[in-house]
Amino acid sequence: MKVAFLESFYGGSHKSFLDGLMKHSTHKIDPFVLPARFWKWRLRCAGLYFAEELEGIIRNYDLVIASDLMNLAEFKSLVGYDGPCIHFLHENQLTYPLPENDRGEMHFGFVNLVSAMVADLNIFNSEYHYRKFEQALPKFVNNIPEFVPLNSLGRVLKKSRVMHLGCDFDSFGKPAPPQNRVPVILWSHRWGFDKQPDVFFRVLYELAELGLDFKVILIGENFQVHPKAFIEARERLGKRIIQFGFVDAHEDYVRYLKMSDIIVSTAIQENFGYSVVEASYSQTLPLLPDRLCYPEILGKSFHQDFLYRDERDLKNKLIELLKNHRKLDNARQKISQSMERFHWKIRGPEFDQVFEEVVSQHTGN
Repeated sequence: MKVAFLESFYGGSHKSFLDGLMKHSTHKIDPFVLPARFWKWRLRCAGLYFAEELEGIIRNYDLVIASDLMNLAEFKSLVGYDGPCIHFLHENQLTYPLPENDRGEMHFGFVNLVSAMVADLNIFNSEYHYRKFEQALPKFVNNIPEFVPLNSLGRVLKKSRVMHLGCDFDSFGKPAPPQNRVPVILWSHRWGFDKQPDVFFRVLYELAELGLDFKVILIGENFQVHPKAFIEARERLGKRIIQFGFVDAHEDYVRYLKMSDIIVSTAIQENFGYSVVEASYSQTLPLLPDRLCYPEILGKSFHQDFLYRDERDLKNKLIELLKNHRKLDNARQKISQSMERFHWKIRGPEFDQVFEEVVSQHTGN
């Protein structure tokens, strides 16, 4: 099949997913992308922009896939497209946490809602993400003062499903445990408020004051002009830091994963967790909050040792991992093997099958 993929925020997990899908799908996927910036304007205007760009050619495609940071309903209306389409939700604006003193804009949630209404299928990247959306939808719609479109809830949920993302592990080589004398802690998440870097660094400062020996790698995309927590960390952690800042080259990214002993997440927003999955596959030990998608991504047998309840539990478990990092090769290997279920060699055929089903059912209708 010939597939048009509309990605208005081509960066981070959005980029990783699309790149992997294009590489591993048996269908011909043409990407139409915009840079990963001005996300609010993407929600408002990307549908209009793509409509102008694709008006004359969109009917040449068997299937249209649009990610969540655009208005699929506007796009379909403006180009008169009535073919099969999929709405892929990396995140949604009904449940995304807001920075302090940010009241948010209800309009953004309605962009996701109407996009979900006009799609043949809505794909969520984790069971956690789907359940949060399902729980938030009635409350969100009931904010409407009158003439509430209640039927929309059931219609959206009826044509929604969960599909975990794929990871391109072929470029990672054979996983092996690092041989560091001094343990290395990894931060490879986006430098955003929703990842709570303040909590992460607060714990590291406490461990440093206790005299524990460790090194730190700080990578991940940064969209802030002055990432305050990271600037302070560079000053306070000083020579403990091996790498500070995003690395463009994939081989450098993989190299830093392989030299890390522990990846820590303090996030309050995470629907899949590419950085954790890739690091865990590389035999970096995960230490994750017992919330969000993490209990779903990390097998139940690892929950007791590698999920934490609160900041105090994070500190205590991180101390244990720092002390015992050279004794946990068996756990590293088992966790790495459990991540293979996200390999594109498994996920690719499943996505292709779903794409074919959507087209077949739409045509049948």
